[in-house]
Amino acid sequence: MKATLYTLAFLIGLGGLLKAQDYGEDSLRCRENLYIYYELAKKRQFLEAYDSWQIVYDICPGSSKNNFIYGPYIAKAKIDEAIENKDTAAESKFKKLLIEVYDRRNEIYPGSEADVATRKALDYFKYHEDNNKESYDLFKYALEIGGPEQPAAFYNYFFITAARLFNEKLFEVEDVFRAYNLVNEGIEVNNNALNVVIEGLIRKRDSDNVALDTKELKELEKAERELERYTVVESNIEKILGPIATCEKLNLIYNEETFAANKTDTLWLKRAAKMLQKERKNEEGEYEDCTDNPIFFGISEELYKLQPSAPSARAMFIMSYRNGDYTKATQYIKEAINFELDPIKRSSDYLKLASIYIKRGSLAQAKSACINAANLDKKNGDPYVMLATIYAAADGSCGSNVFEKKAVYWAAIDKLNYAKSIDASVTNKANRLINAYKQQLPNKSASFQIGHVEGEKYTIGCWINETITANW
Repeated sequence: MKATLYTLAFLIGLGGLLKAQDYGEDSLRCRENLYIYYELAKKRQFLEAYDSWQIVYDICPGSSKNNFIYGPYIAKAKIDEAIENKDTAAESKFKKLLIEVYDRRNEIYPGSEADVATRKALDYFKYHEDNNKESYDLFKYALEIGGPEQPAAFYNYFFITAARLFNEKLFEVEDVFRAYNLVNEGIEVNNNALNVVIEGLIRKRDSDNVALDTKELKELEKAERELERYTVVESNIEKILGPIATCEKLNLIYNEETFAANKTDTLWLKRAAKMLQKERKNEEGEYEDCTDNPIFFGISEELYKLQPSAPSARAMFIMSYRNGDYTKATQYIKEAINFELDPIKRSSDYLKLASIYIKRGSLAQAKSACINAANLDKKNGDPYVMLATIYAAADGSCGSNVFEKKAVYWAAIDKLNYAKSIDASVTNKANRLINAYKQQLPNKSASFQIGHVEGEKYTIGCWINETITANW
């Protein structure tokens, strides 16, 4: 009697989550077990909740939506238990149950098909590593019905399945690139949305001099965390793609024949331009791309005509830069910066802008572009490496004597050391430059004769405006 009273109290509190007409023939047993498993599941005691949940799932699955909200967690707990106990029969049983719960939810409680498809794909990937084709199809279906607003993990595992299928020789290179484009475009959509939120809140905080309230602070922190997740996934995907996306393989896909067939297809042109101009670091830390493909310039021109955007403006920048037209190159990369929402990509664009200014001998403007790049991507050492080369290029232009004119190399070395401290990937390149620049430092004896000593603090003038420590 006491248990029944507790059950009734629970049912009154649960309210609209229950469908009285779906309690089944044994409604009392259904209600009691619904109460038991629900209280346990709320406390994340999923193994303990299983027996009661299974009863409800068998005799009255439509009694509460919670049967399908908690069902996957309970099934996964049983899978993990079976794996730990090396019980392959139980493992197989509960893996089937997990997928069944998702499918039955759509039958009994329709309306959340997109969310269910995403969760089903992620769980299938986790527990069915031996069936990458099924995983890939589930991810693709979830993307088709749910759109690109997917969690970062979704895109990470989606692309992993494509790479595995390639390794299993079930996918051709074209299939991997097709998956990469879907994933890359989806990440871009989410990055852009998060960057809009972040930029708006930061502008309010910094420009309007208004403190963000608690809700806004949480929103900002959440958006920054999510953006970091997508950034990590994007980096992981690039590492996987690197050995596959060689220029030789890309040139087989993007050629005169395929270009002619897709000349008016904006999506194809956009994907082709992105793939060919994608920069990847080689072992020396230098960036390489595939823009020497003969059709790259044709793709760039057609894409820019059809859809001026950050990718198409970048493509036109590369073409102009290669042709030595630095005025147009400057124009196009500035357009890319203005179009782009992703701060990491804008940072890269500012480095391209800096490279043009260097070519034109505008070192002060090159420095400014590098600083903008560094501020947008605070974990990247490349802006500081480039800034070091800009300072070194100023040898002889700042100061009135040999010490002052050569002090720029200390400033350059400082930037290189900082670059290494925030980004290990630039270490080799930075060390090579440091060794070279040390050979160019002011002569110690000559410096002493004009009043400069070891450990002295000196501020370099003109546009550099950096304080260094004389250290031989």
